Amino acid sequence: MSPLKRRRRYVTTVALSPIMPWVATGSMDRSVKVWRIGDVASSPEAELRQAACQERKLPGYSWRLFSDWSEEDVQAWLRQEGLQDLVGTFTSNNIDGAELSRLNKDTAAELGIESVGLRCRLMRKIEALKAEESGSGPPDEFLCPITREMMKDPVIAADGYSYERDSIESWLRGKNRSSPMTNLPLQTTILTPNRSLKMAMSRWKSSQ
Repeated sequence: MSPLKRRRRYVTTVALSPIMPWVATGSMDRSVKVWRIGDVASSPEAELRQAACQERKLPGYSWRLFSDWSEEDVQAWLRQEGLQDLVGTFTSNNIDGAELSRLNKDTAAELGIESVGLRCRLMRKIEALKAEESGSGPPDEFLCPITREMMKDPVIAADGYSYERDSIESWLRGKNRSSPMTNLPLQTTILTPNRSLKMAMSRWKSSQ
């Protein structure tokens, strides 16, 4: 990650492209700028940050409905989710996105997936995909602004925003003393646990 240095006012909105190296930012100066990731001076720190970002890069299939995935997309998803033991089975049975969306515990057993635990893990992953597409995923305020994943240990930084503790601590260790959200300097690096948000997330999980 790199600071945006060509802004006159606060950056209030950031949008990432899942399949291209672009970032769009909206600012209080009433302008929108599109940035190409990587168009910064090369340095050891920049290369490390770029490598970290590439590790978290969304796969190419992530922007499509999973029922439209090809067989190769399904196989890539299995590897991404730690289900690589099923790749051979899915390949030999020509499972694409449409078949994946219709899969249940019975048909998973028919495919020869003997491990009950593995079948249950697979079904949980499929249900998570369906929930994400139906919009029943976690509310946006439960997602860390840095990783866009649901927080487990939310903390409030000096900019007033809540982040996952590990993510914001990693950001600060990288010699960043600016807010990931506003790009303004942080007056302090003290992080305060957001207990009310953590309780709200716990209630939401219980209701699912």
